[in-house]
Amino acid sequence: MSNKKKKQEEKQSKVSKIFESFVGEVALNTISIHADNEEGIWQYYDSLGGSTNEALLCLHGVPGSCDVFFQQLLSLSSRGYRVISAQYPPFWSYQTFCKSFKEFLSSLELEKIHLFGLGYGGFLIMKYLEKEKDQRIKSVILCNTFVSTLFFSRLNTCGGMITWAPEFWLKRKLLKTFPQKEVLVPIAEGLDFMVEVVEKMKYEDIASRLTMISTETIIGKIDFDPQFVTIIDPTDKGYVPRKVRRKVATKFPDCKYAQVKIGGDFPQLSNPQEVNMHLIVHLRNTGWDPDQETRLNQKIPKSLPKKSKSKKKKKHKRKKKSKKIKETQNEKEKVKEKKKEEEKEKEKDKEKENEKENEKEEEEEEEEENKEKEEKNEGGKTLKGKNENDKEENN
Repeated sequence: MSNKKKKQEEKQSKVSKIFESFVGEVALNTISIHADNEEGIWQYYDSLGGSTNEALLCLHGVPGSCDVFFQQLLSLSSRGYRVISAQYPPFWSYQTFCKSFKEFLSSLELEKIHLFGLGYGGFLIMKYLEKEKDQRIKSVILCNTFVSTLFFSRLNTCGGMITWAPEFWLKRKLLKTFPQKEVLVPIAEGLDFMVEVVEKMKYEDIASRLTMISTETIIGKIDFDPQFVTIIDPTDKGYVPRKVRRKVATKFPDCKYAQVKIGGDFPQLSNPQEVNMHLIVHLRNTGWDPDQETRLNQKIPKSLPKKSKSKKKKKHKRKKKSKKIKETQNEKEKVKEKKKEEEKEKEKDKEKENEKENEKEEEEEEEEENKEKEEKNEGGKTLKGKNENDKEENN
């Protein structure tokens, strides 16, 4: 193996190494969709192909592609779920997106669709539910999403001229939305993979997404049963403030709420086991459980097979060597256990720091609200005083 290949492997994150094996198993599909006289190319991974007419379809956020949900495709497909991770083409109005998305769903020939949206992907799903009454949509899962893009107006710092900005500047803008401070190891591994995704993104995709998310848009009324909606919310700090994320529940009263302890902005990468668990629970609650059939069809053996006893005698020298090997292995295991304990302690400390930061944020939000109320009250008092003075002068 050459030194260049070794360096490349060292630079690769653990997540990207798993992704390489995934790409070797699942093919990337493309389809051209026409909407509003515009041609858009959708890219998607389909874990089980056209084997079933029911599927979970995932939509990514502003920084992202169909690559970011590969952990969900690997895990859920092994349980019999058909999972599709889609990458939407560049668009410049929500009307064109909704038309293009509807035609894309029709091309998949699905009868039952469950939608999972992360970040801006969740916003697009809600916009689609607002515009279209699609009877094929059976349930929705939302994570780290929002109902208004007002918070993201800070991304447009070039006076509405995003399309004129160079590609390296737009990519730098996206990377600045990632946490700049130290984070937990699983979150850091997910971020490393997302940096690779951003570097592969095309100029048109970044420009259109930044333009659309930085223009003020609000989600209107949604006619959808909230019993079939689950909100997955990480407890740790992310780019989207908790105050903004909480407003999503106002659109779906009585919806189900699931918390993820460690997740960050991309919990599907940094904590896939917990996210996949919530996805499976949600899908089972909707009545979709392909794993149930396999569990019922499994034949449990009455007795376990007996172990065959070897009659060969081992020499005394080999016994001594095996003892030494066991001792060294035990020492290595002890060292590993100590390292794991130290890492756990560090994670606990960081979790406490995140909790303190969240408490500070909540206190700051309360202080801001109180200040706004006080300013309104003071403004009302000054108006009353002016009116009384005017009355006295008239008298």
